[in-house]
Amino acid sequence: MWSVSKDRGSAVADFVLVTFPMLALFVGTVSICFASYARTVILDATIEGARFASLADQTTAAGIEKTKKLVKASLGSVLAVDVTASSVSLGSVESIRFVSSAEFDFAPGSKILTVSSVATREAVY
Repeated sequence: MWSVSKDRGSAVADFVLVTFPMLALFVGTVSICFASYARTVILDATIEGARFASLADQTTAAGIEKTKKLVKASLGSVLAVDVTASSVSLGSVESIRFVSSAEFDFAPGSKILTVSSVATREAVY
């Protein structure tokens, strides 16, 4: 005689109970990896833009444009980056400070990422 098992249909329930937490874990990991990559790209672009603007034959506006162009080349239009520049005097040394900020709106409770860089201006003699 054939009997009906009590475990019938449990595979579907097990699949649902395992799939959704694994999916959430995967999406969270990808989000953290992208945020880390984006921070590194923005920081590197800010450093390069500040260095470029500190050259004797370049302007601050050219450095800001270079920073935005580098971020757009690496991240595309995923993040909008706001770059500001200011002159800083460190003792008798004239420097330029770049601050780049981007807002992450792909994760719940997203924050604004801000990075900065300072470069010494070249002196023209």
